[in-house]
Order: sequence, then structure tokens, then C-alpha cells
Amino acid sequence: MKKLIATSGTLFLIIALFVAATVDGSWKGYVEGQYNTTADLKVVGTDLTGTFSIIDNNPKSENPDDSGYSPFVAAQIGKNVILNGKLEGEAISFSTMFNGKPVNYKGSMVGEKLVLTTTFNAQPVKITLSRAK
Repeated sequence: MKKLIATSGTLFLIIALFVAATVDGSWKGYVEGQYNTTADLKVVGTDLTGTFSIIDNNPKSENPDDSGYSPFVAAQIGKNVILNGKLEGEAISFSTMFNGKPVNYKGSMVGEKLVLTTTFNAQPVKITLSRAK
């Protein structure tokens, strides 16, 4: 019985380390086709840190900089530091700030993609990211 428990614990640790290694790094994707998103993630233990950015896709945005940020959207959404990030098994959660209020994200790895959900103006929003190449 002790051997079974030790083996199960070791297997769980290996799976957790694999998921953490899989999530680490740079990601690019989209918010339901409206905005491009990027995420730079780092996992230490169960803590998730990094940045999460939403970039305006609208070609009519005034004066976007070289990275695609427009002054309006960057001021509204832009690049955000990940707060309260956690990786528990395959579940990922973190928050960022928008207009002084927290925006909470939850998600998991689905195949080779990182799929997140959040709520904005009481509407569910899906965010799909792939590893940046």
C-alpha cells in the first residue's frame, strides 16, 4: 500500500511538472476574433506569473506603435501583469486589472492550445492561445 501511494504521488508530481513546463513560455492568440492576445508565462511550483496583453486589431486605430498597440486600447486594455496566478493540475487561473477592477481568467490546456475564459460586461469571453513560434 505504501508503495502504491508513493508511486501515485510520484506520478502526480511528474504530471504537474509536465503541465507547468507546457504552460511556461510565450503564447499568441485571439479574443473571439476581436483582439490579438499575447501571454508570457512562468510557472514556479503552483504559482503562475508573467504578462497578459490584448492588442487592438482595428486598422483604423490611431497611431499604433510597432508592436500593434494603439494608444486608446493600450490605455484601456494593454499589457497587464498577471496577479494571483495559479496552476493546479491542468487548471490555470489568474487575474489582471482593468479600469481599477480585477478581471479573472480561468482555463486549461486543450491539446496544444491554452484556452481561457473570462467575463466582460456580464458576457462570457473565450480566449484561445497557441505557443508563439
